[in-house]
Amino acid sequence: MNTRIYESVRDDKGFTLVELAIVMVIIGLLIGGILKGQEMIANAQVTSTVAQAKGVTAANSTFRDMYDSFPGDMTNATALVRLSGCAAAPCQGGGNGDGRLANVPGTALASTSGTENYAFWVQLNAADLVSGVDGSATVAWGQGLPSAPIGGGLTAGYFGGGALGQNAAAKGAPYLTIQSAVGGIAGAAGTGAMTASQAARMDRKMDDGSPTTGSVFVNHGDCVGAVLTNYPEAADASDCDMFVRL
Repeated sequence: MNTRIYESVRDDKGFTLVELAIVMVIIGLLIGGILKGQEMIANAQVTSTVAQAKGVTAANSTFRDMYDSFPGDMTNATALVRLSGCAAAPCQGGGNGDGRLANVPGTALASTSGTENYAFWVQLNAADLVSGVDGSATVAWGQGLPSAPIGGGLTAGYFGGGALGQNAAAKGAPYLTIQSAVGGIAGAAGTGAMTASQAARMDRKMDDGSPTTGSVFVNHGDCVGAVLTNYPEAADASDCDMFVRL
């Protein structure tokens, strides 16, 4: 009788402290691996987006050297006249040849493709200088406009100089905008293409690391730290859309 009671108690025992410790270590390793993997993915997205922006800058310069015209602003952009890859609309757009894009960086695009901002990408694609767009009239990321690895996509425009986004003294120049929505640049916190940490890393790779100065800066105030030259890198919200001067 006593033997059976002893065996029953022994069979119902739980995990030992050693076994629980081993399980906790395994769980910790799994969590650490997941977090490290997420960090590696985020770093890769930043690096790829920086490379994309630099590639567009180089493509713009090459186009201007080849055709003596700004992409999107080219007049007579047809296969028979200037640009061999321009066989039809919307590539054969209505550029006015004034040496700049008609659109202010980050402003909402029209629902149709008849803008110099849109033609910028179509004509670069027709000249085989950029990828990631299909040359169609569909104003959407990954179709008529390139998507960005970090999120959202790229638009282009010209700014005459002065206050742009969080830069109070932006130079007059063409700009890329990395933004979350085709309809326009972020107007509220949490609606941007990237976090403050991602924006800071991009800025340091391309410019001065400040969200308010230089050739790379942000649109939204929530992407600027208490010290105006710093990003609030601990913030996780996607508050930042970014301007990059071409």
